[in-house]
Amino acid sequence: MKRALAIALAPLCFGLITTLPLPGLEGCSMVAWAQSVRVYGSQGSNGRTGRSGRDGTAGQSQSVVVDGTPASFAIAGSDGEDGENGENGYRPRCGGQPRNVAYDLRAPDGGSGGSGGAGGSGGSGGDLLVYYGDRSHLQRLSVDARGGRSGRGGRGGSGAIGCRCDVRQWTVQTCTGTPGQSDHSCQNARYTCRDGRSGSNGSFGRDGTPGADGQLSLVNQLEPLPPENPTISVGLTTLSNQPVRLSRNLWAERAGANALLAPGSRVRDTYREYTGRVEGDVSLDWQAPRPLGVFAGGNLRAEIQPDGSLTAVFPDSLWADYTSRREGEQLTITVTNAVRASDVTRLAWGGVQGNGANLSAAVLDLAGEAAYLNTQFRVRLRTTADDPRDSRRPRYVTVYDDVLPAELVSLEGNRYELALGRLPIDRGPFSRGTYAQVEITAVRSLGDNWAEQPLSWQGQF
Repeated sequence: MKRALAIALAPLCFGLITTLPLPGLEGCSMVAWAQSVRVYGSQGSNGRTGRSGRDGTAGQSQSVVVDGTPASFAIAGSDGEDGENGENGYRPRCGGQPRNVAYDLRAPDGGSGGSGGAGGSGGSGGDLLVYYGDRSHLQRLSVDARGGRSGRGGRGGSGAIGCRCDVRQWTVQTCTGTPGQSDHSCQNARYTCRDGRSGSNGSFGRDGTPGADGQLSLVNQLEPLPPENPTISVGLTTLSNQPVRLSRNLWAERAGANALLAPGSRVRDTYREYTGRVEGDVSLDWQAPRPLGVFAGGNLRAEIQPDGSLTAVFPDSLWADYTSRREGEQLTITVTNAVRASDVTRLAWGGVQGNGANLSAAVLDLAGEAAYLNTQFRVRLRTTADDPRDSRRPRYVTVYDDVLPAELVSLEGNRYELALGRLPIDRGPFSRGTYAQVEITAVRSLGDNWAEQPLSWQGQF
């Protein structure tokens, strides 16, 4: 009870220095002193984190023309280094525990161990490109293209043990007033010492990842493959006036690489085999309804894919619908439709009119692109029997939330009419005077491009 009273009085005593007892605050400076918990000695410091191991280096890729002469290739990746161990936590300096003090004590804590360093990853094995005329000659190639081993993560350091109290409990008597007088009184306060905490052990570092084995690539000819240029980035107008040449070597992936080589060889099981080459002049055939000059400039990125097909990526400012074809050495990109990307989402609310079966909403295409885009409308219709003017929180009920059927959408010039009154639902919510919220999301697309634009309306039918 006396200890509880001391705690309650502590805020009143903060900073008070006095040699005379004050009414209701006898021994006040002693009370404030007693509420603090002090650590004696010095805390143990934490151990340092171990250094991460270095990654291994990749093996050097090579190419060779085989003629049946035995050959050996050591193109393995090197191993990753192990991570260093974390340093152990440092022991605290326990010192001497103070005796018979009027405050609680805590022994110093031990330092935590440092984390182990991460192991380095193994280096990848080098790749080997082999030109041959006789497939049996591959059996005379000894290849070591294994990936390097991963380094192990370092061990975490051990935490140091915290100090222990020599004396865990003691009592201090405090007296006020003059001995032998009526104002003299004494009280006993009990104090404790709490052992220091032991430091936590450091975490182990993660192991590195093994390096990938190098890959074998086979070409059934003795002449080196010519360089390839599978990708270009060129201006639209430039490409429409002057074709650009592209080329790419084609490969097929097969399994069982190690069985093709001398016993003891080590490469990735999946190997590549040359199957031919696509090469030709890429040209742009602009067949869109509006001329190319109408649209802003920008670069087109054309690429021959690994399967031999031709793809095109148009500038972000342009949506295009296109096809590509290859006839001999002629690679043609034909554009059949195009719009400016900035014009796709220039729709505006055109109002709601009518009620019941004649209820309709209008959406205006301010950019005039309706004839060139595919457009769908998702409609969410919510109505309420409450009057929003009288209710702060009118209760709306969703009566329709789906894509509007195409037959309920009509287009006149650049104005879309949405026949909401003909939705296959109860027409009760469409009656005159009903308060409603209409949320329309227009989804517009052309080729592989698409975008959404939300529109909303709230009012009374």
